[in-house]
Amino acid sequence: MHDLNSFRTLKRRHEISPAHITALTDLVKFGKDRIEFSLSEAFKKSVEEYNEKVKQNRYVLRNLIDAVCYLGKQELAFRGHDEGEESENKGNYKELLSLFAKRDDIFRHHLETSTVFSGVSSVIQNDIIEAISNFMIKEIKNELHRTKFVSIIIDETSDVSNKEQLSTVLRYVTQEGNIVERFIRFNDVSADRSAVSLSNHVIPFINEFSCGDKLIAQTYDGGAVMAGQHGGLQKLIKDEFPQAMFIHCYAHQLNLILQQSLNHIKECKVFFQTLSGFASFFSKSPKRTAALDKAVQRRLPSVAPTRWLYSGRLVGLGVISTVHSDLMKLFDDMKDNVKEWDCETRMCAKGFYTTLAEFDFNFLLNVFSSILPQAEVVFQILQKKTADIALCSDHIQNFHSTLQCLRNDFENIWSKSQNDALFEPSQKRIRITNVGNDKSDSYRRLFYEIVDTFMTLVKSRFSEIKNFEFLSLLDFDNFEKFGKLFPITAFQSLVKTYGKHFDCIKLKTELTVLYKSPIHTDNSLFNFHKLLRNSGLHVAYEETFKLSELILTIPATSVSVERSFSALKRIKTYQRNTQSQERLSSLSLMSIEKGLLNSMMSQGNFYDSIIDIFDAKLNRRIDLRYK
Repeated sequence: MHDLNSFRTLKRRHEISPAHITALTDLVKFGKDRIEFSLSEAFKKSVEEYNEKVKQNRYVLRNLIDAVCYLGKQELAFRGHDEGEESENKGNYKELLSLFAKRDDIFRHHLETSTVFSGVSSVIQNDIIEAISNFMIKEIKNELHRTKFVSIIIDETSDVSNKEQLSTVLRYVTQEGNIVERFIRFNDVSADRSAVSLSNHVIPFINEFSCGDKLIAQTYDGGAVMAGQHGGLQKLIKDEFPQAMFIHCYAHQLNLILQQSLNHIKECKVFFQTLSGFASFFSKSPKRTAALDKAVQRRLPSVAPTRWLYSGRLVGLGVISTVHSDLMKLFDDMKDNVKEWDCETRMCAKGFYTTLAEFDFNFLLNVFSSILPQAEVVFQILQKKTADIALCSDHIQNFHSTLQCLRNDFENIWSKSQNDALFEPSQKRIRITNVGNDKSDSYRRLFYEIVDTFMTLVKSRFSEIKNFEFLSLLDFDNFEKFGKLFPITAFQSLVKTYGKHFDCIKLKTELTVLYKSPIHTDNSLFNFHKLLRNSGLHVAYEETFKLSELILTIPATSVSVERSFSALKRIKTYQRNTQSQERLSSLSLMSIEKGLLNSMMSQGNFYDSIIDIFDAKLNRRIDLRYK
């Protein structure tokens, strides 16, 4: 009994004794000390020297990786025209390594003394680029493994060497609640661009990333090969993955609406052709541009037929209407100034002055100034990665409503046009006889024709919105109404399309509770999704949280693919058109997904992981693995 009462004192005395501390140390080290080290001091020393050499080699490789990452993110060429020792410019890669060496004695010593592995060859460059790309793809696959839904976005374009490049992007919501559209790769599809051939690229790709069961949508442009209902790519993908609903890129459709509306009406076509002449007139001469800068103090946006909303930039941004009087004064000065301007400039200026003074031009300018700014707002929304299909559909509907309201605004536009113009309305505008003496009648018909054409095309081209009736389930404006009458039709739309992904009975119960006691947030589905996650309510509203993630995952546009085309043109230039397809895709991945790369570089295991991938490919002539 006495011993038990003293147990704590005895235990404490033993814990602080040298014998206990020594025994505990041996226990911790047990199995960690190599037996051969105990048997041979020489062997131990040789291993330590070898590992020190590996440490230095890995340090050198870190510098090479930094150089590759920098050039890749900045889309800069690696190689120079002449990389010889006597060259004044050995190329960005070698010059960057030389810069590192000036501030790093270990690295400089390596570059000066290495005869086996200097790290400056094109082969080593390619292997490091490939290792970084593989590590990034591995991280993307890890993100995909943790997400519930995935959408695929695809489009194709020709590069500088006239190869047809298929760009592939995946959209999903990360575990942190962020919407991402990850570029994956370019594929050369020049040999065969048929729907079957494209599907032979896409289907193995989906299987490679193990996202077939999560694939809920596919988004392309409206080309027959891509969007054909019977033999197009979207049909072949849907046959393989039935949940992958096809969505025609909203931005592409809106652009087609604007183009078709303008080409459908002769007066509009002539108007925009004239409008594009303003920017061309000034861009052809530095002297004219200088005069524009001095008189107007702003440049006219350049136009390009391949740019979305290209025709409306001058109108939609309010440029011409804002500087109307200044332009007229400038053209008036140009057309009569024989000493300052040549004959061609004076003649063009005279024509532009007359155009700006005409009633017809001012009338159409005011009409489109009422339409195109709204279209520009929709375009800005559509081009955001965080824009979900519900948000985009709402803006499309608002654009249609704006057009409906505009039909009642003819008198205001007519009155403003009369004030802006110096010339009276033209009688030639009357296209039907016996219309009376009211000059506004023919312009009224033209006005209605323009607005109605826009409205009709918006309604027809976005008719597929009805397939996404379930989007209204999380329409915050309707929560009060849904609290009184549950939206059965919208719910059945979800069950029919994506029912296998949900516990539908539980989801209906959660929505019923949500509608009657709504969670206070703004009208952003993205913020609602974030709120559920950050507040822990995603546990209570598990199926609703999943529904919000599904809606956020469905893409409305293919703008991320269009952005990848821009990167392609910067990376594969006329002077860099011989690089391999693998190198092109890897460099594009590093450039387009530089945000992901920066995040990965901040992790402690980044360099070691890249080096392990780099070393695993071949038996390197440099020691990189510790013993």
